Amino acid sequence: MSVALFSVSPSGKRRVDPDRWVDAAPFRAHLTHLCAASGLTWPVVALHAGLTLRHADALLHGREGRPARRLPRPAAQRLWQVEVGDLLVLRRTLLPADATAHRVAVLRERGTSAARICADLGWPPARLRSLLGRTPGRVTAVEALGVRALAESLDRVDQRSPVRDARAA
Repeated sequence: MSVALFSVSPSGKRRVDPDRWVDAAPFRAHLTHLCAASGLTWPVVALHAGLTLRHADALLHGREGRPARRLPRPAAQRLWQVEVGDLLVLRRTLLPADATAHRVAVLRERGTSAARICADLGWPPARLRSLLGRTPGRVTAVEALGVRALAESLDRVDQRSPVRDARAA
């Protein structure tokens, strides 16, 4: 179920609904702490917490040079529920590798080099070869989330409009 974060005033202007947004500062600090204490990247932590990469990126790095001042309440609540212990377990949690292997294969088909995938994920080339082999086996939850984050971030780059990119240049 989607909840509107804005309401429309009688004059037709969009207003932020204060009950649906929260101050970003404590959640930015929490995300930073989770990453530092777990040793995981912010995209992996964000996806585990159920945040979009867009929200997490804006929370940590801001938009157009300005730090994010607010965060949607549902995203903030999901992030706040994550503890360092939850993240440490992800390194030992094994999952079937089929979905992750498929994501990597799609990245390769779309032209992402093996070197780029390995560099972005911190994998040796042998790990990538084994994942793309006949029987991929298992991956850790961290590996699965890392591949998902890489795929989603590359999709975000591909979806940028030429007009927006021209403005940013």
